[in-house]
This record gives sequence, structure tokens and C-alpha cells, in this order.
Amino acid sequence: MCDNRNGNGLGLVSNCWKQQLDAGATLVSLIGQAVDDGFRFVELRQGCLGECEDAETRVPDADALASLARNFSQVTFDLAVELPVFSQPIDASSKPVGAYLLAARSLSAGNRPAHLRIVDLVSREVPGRRSASCGESPDFSREDTIQSLHKLNNELPSGIVSVEHSFQPWSGFRKLFDVVRSGNDELSRALQICYDPCNLWLTTDGEHANDITEALPAEWLSMVHLKQRVGNEVLTTLKSGDVDWRRQLVSLSRAGYRGPFYFEIAPSDNVWQCLADSRRYLAELLEAVPPASH
Repeated sequence: MCDNRNGNGLGLVSNCWKQQLDAGATLVSLIGQAVDDGFRFVELRQGCLGECEDAETRVPDADALASLARNFSQVTFDLAVELPVFSQPIDASSKPVGAYLLAARSLSAGNRPAHLRIVDLVSREVPGRRSASCGESPDFSREDTIQSLHKLNNELPSGIVSVEHSFQPWSGFRKLFDVVRSGNDELSRALQICYDPCNLWLTTDGEHANDITEALPAEWLSMVHLKQRVGNEVLTTLKSGDVDWRRQLVSLSRAGYRGPFYFEIAPSDNVWQCLADSRRYLAELLEAVPPASH
């Protein structure tokens, strides 16, 4: 686990700043303040890129993002976009997907790998194996999803493609990555999971969140999102709630997770105070967490 006690492994997702961006704040100014506050990881979320994306199409501006990466060379960036990878074939050569890939590459200044993070907010299931009874019109299959992910990763040499679970039941999502990660090739190892325990409550998996985390191989994870919910509401700070974050952190540490943690608190006018309060809560929890396994 990163040494989050001094903030070296902490980041945030730019949708935390939605209200500030909607009010006219620039992404550059917000990242500047995040850096001043000690954050070293920033996930740039489609729809919350401010001056670095087209306001109508939400297509990221690769040149603006390249300038951002140069100006904040101490920050590790990734680009998070929406793609229906579980229900449709993804054409890496299409114009919108090409724009996402170009933008992800533009953020890989210096020694940082290009990182495209995907979430599917359309599909409600993860496909299984193709059924032999489908005849001439086969259903979209697990192999189709894996092929799409591999094609995307081929466009990011030495980069990372990671997938976040959202409305998909965990059992299907886990089975997909059991297949993906079973390969010993470099491409299979480059496909990773953006893990968000809070998202397990989007399905019926929330009550199993602790068991799910305990069974998750740390090397599969590109990052972990930090947010909390009570009932159906995502909170503006990380604090006690439906997710047992103390147990989550212990499980991740025991598994040997050393990657970054990204706050994805709900937007608010008082986001900086909410982030400060969230960091204090996280620090208190981490005091009781044993060092990551080797």
C-alpha cells in the first residue's frame, strides 16, 4: 500500500469539482490547488474536464491535456471515459474512441504510462460465453468484450487500460477478469480494475463488499476509489457509512495493495474542506492498518 499517511499515494477524481467547474473555475487552477494540498494523482473524468474538453460533445482536447501534463509533471494522470464495453463492440479506430486514446496518450508526459480508465454506465450485465444456440445472430459475448479491451490496450503501448465496475453484478465482472488475467502475456497483465467498493451497492453486492475485497488479487488493481454512502446517497465526505472502510483498508493491505487511493466524494460548494475532512478520517483509519504484505 502507498504510504498514505503522508499523502504520497492520494489522488482525486475531477468530478469532485463539478460544482466549481460549472461555476467557471478552470481545471488548471483546481489541479494547482490539489497539488498545493499534496495530491499527486488526478483522474480526469469525462464531463468534468473544464477547458480541456468540448462542452457539448465532452470530447477531450488532447493538446490542452498535453499542456496540463507538462505543467504538472509531478502529477500522475489518467483519463476516465464512458464506453459500453459489456454490450457493444468497441472500434479503436472510430473517431470518438480515437480521440479518447489520443487524449490518454497526451497525458503520459515523462515516464508516466498512458492510462485509459473505462466505465460502462449502459450495460447491466457482464456477458458470459457465447451460446452455441445463438445461430446466425450470436449474443454479445465475454470474448467480444475481452477483444475490445485488448484492441484498446494495443493502442497504448506500455500503457494501462482499466475498467471500473458500476451497474454490473460483481460475479460476472470477476469472471471476466479471471479470464483476462489468466493469460501470462504482457497484454493481459496490462488490463486492470479500477476498484470502487461503494459501487457494489449499485447492484445487490453491497452486503458482500468485505468478502469481495478480501478475495481480490491486489495486482489486478490500478487504483481504489474512496467514497461513502448512506442509503442511496453518496456523501460529500469520507466518513462512517455503508462501506466499512476500516475493514476494506485492512483487506487491501493484507493483499499487498500498494497503489493509489482516489477520493471521489460527491460534489459540493465546500469541496476543499470536505477533502480535508476526508483525509483526516482516512488517516485515522490508516493508523490501525498493518503495513502491506510483501
